[in-house]
Amino acid sequence: MNAIDLYSGIGGWTLGMKLSEINNVASYEWWYEANQTHNFNFNTNHKEIDIRKINVEDLKFEENIDFVVGSPPCTQFSFANKGGNGDIDDGLVDIYKFLEVVEYLKPKYWAMENVPRVAGILEKELQKGNSLHRFQRLVKTIRIIDSADYGVPQNRKRMIAGDFPVNLFEAYKKKIKHLTLGEVLTSLSGETIIDPNYGYKLLREQVTELENEASLTPQEERINKDAKTYHPIYNKMSFPDKLDRPSRTVTATCTRVSRESIIVKTNKGEYRRLNVRERGVIQGFPITYQFYGRTLNAKFKMIGNAVPPILTYYIFQSMLEVPSSNLLNPTESQYYHETPPHKSVKSNLGLPKRKYPAKRKFKFAVPNLRYGSGVRFELSNDPKSNGIPWSFKFFHGNSKNIKEIKLNQEIKNSLAPVLNTDKNEVFTESIIKIATKYKDYESSKLQKLWTSSDLNTDVFDFLDEVGQCVNKILTEANLEEFEPSLVTSITEESNKKIEVNYASMLAGFYFLSSLNTKLFN
Repeated sequence: MNAIDLYSGIGGWTLGMKLSEINNVASYEWWYEANQTHNFNFNTNHKEIDIRKINVEDLKFEENIDFVVGSPPCTQFSFANKGGNGDIDDGLVDIYKFLEVVEYLKPKYWAMENVPRVAGILEKELQKGNSLHRFQRLVKTIRIIDSADYGVPQNRKRMIAGDFPVNLFEAYKKKIKHLTLGEVLTSLSGETIIDPNYGYKLLREQVTELENEASLTPQEERINKDAKTYHPIYNKMSFPDKLDRPSRTVTATCTRVSRESIIVKTNKGEYRRLNVRERGVIQGFPITYQFYGRTLNAKFKMIGNAVPPILTYYIFQSMLEVPSSNLLNPTESQYYHETPPHKSVKSNLGLPKRKYPAKRKFKFAVPNLRYGSGVRFELSNDPKSNGIPWSFKFFHGNSKNIKEIKLNQEIKNSLAPVLNTDKNEVFTESIIKIATKYKDYESSKLQKLWTSSDLNTDVFDFLDEVGQCVNKILTEANLEEFEPSLVTSITEESNKKIEVNYASMLAGFYFLSSLNTKLFN
């Protein structure tokens, strides 16, 4: 059987073909480094090509094309791009071209992989009067699947659209073993490396890209942990990542401190990102596969953008109409992926960043005053304003309508007589403690600390001590005797979070308004 793959990337579809003994007639990719990775791994000589500019009538092959597959770029559709505000019309250009090729070649089966959001976009655009209606008869199925259900050691939800035996494909799930992140890390830790996906055995010195970056600095650890466990808007995530389940989704871009980065704990009790080889294995590529990116970030990008070859293997098995009873897993395939003779560029791991821009942004919730779903008290700066002012703020509402309340002298004065703060000593003691210890912590001092390379002094020390005072206030002040209406009079709305947390919110409103007045004028 013969196949071509459009938007072929580094070869996730091609490797699935090889594992299934399907002939790869042609692959099409525009990114040089990804195409080079494909060529070196499969000893091909495909030229970079802008698929948008292909004239389908020029697609002449000696072989009959049985299968057309591919993964059009997902950038414009991804929620990670501008919060989901990418140029959808531009992204649809690639999907249109893909379907145009399918229409022209008339393969027996075809499949397109993309991010889950494309499912709804496809369903809409295939309707009469919309941009893809011409191809409505071609699209027989649109499904959202999790790659982990097909043996990929990663929870990676994808949309699969096309015309292929999808019920047979989904029936395979019952026969497939799930792999965990911990199993991947263990398999790559010994002197003999055993590929958890394919069973290949190599000596450690024969496996490339196993080098780890430096562990996270204390500040990076804190930023990463807060972004995952106390993000002001998004759901809570684990820090470090749990090892007893498939990995979270490997993304094309991440930093040492970003929420998307997968972080594991070292034997020394430190924290680090996954290395190139670990990412490759989690994405389903063999330990012999080489990544020919010129930089570390280029390798991360090409792996994160790839379609898992284990997933494509099972899609091809369904296209070959292999019954579940005869299904083999990838370790039983006759295909062995040899290490390419061409050496990849050794990754420059570098050192953690020590210099930061003068207008570096700070935005973190106050410990003990974090409520999730966008409701929080936070300390933040405003790099767009003159002098980059810092202050404590309160936000409430929902992710689609977040409202800010300024914590100022007016709020402090309105709450003081009600809370009887003159006699409630814990308020006075806490305010004096912070105002005295950090009396010179006006905006310019905090900004200087935040952009400094000296990690011995840190804005988080200040934030944490404020959080400790909050805890003391909550422990010693009997704020439950008051009514939630005190908070709703400030927020001008009532919801479940306010009803449950009104006592701590009262503490936050008064204490942080007082600190804003004393420290930040």
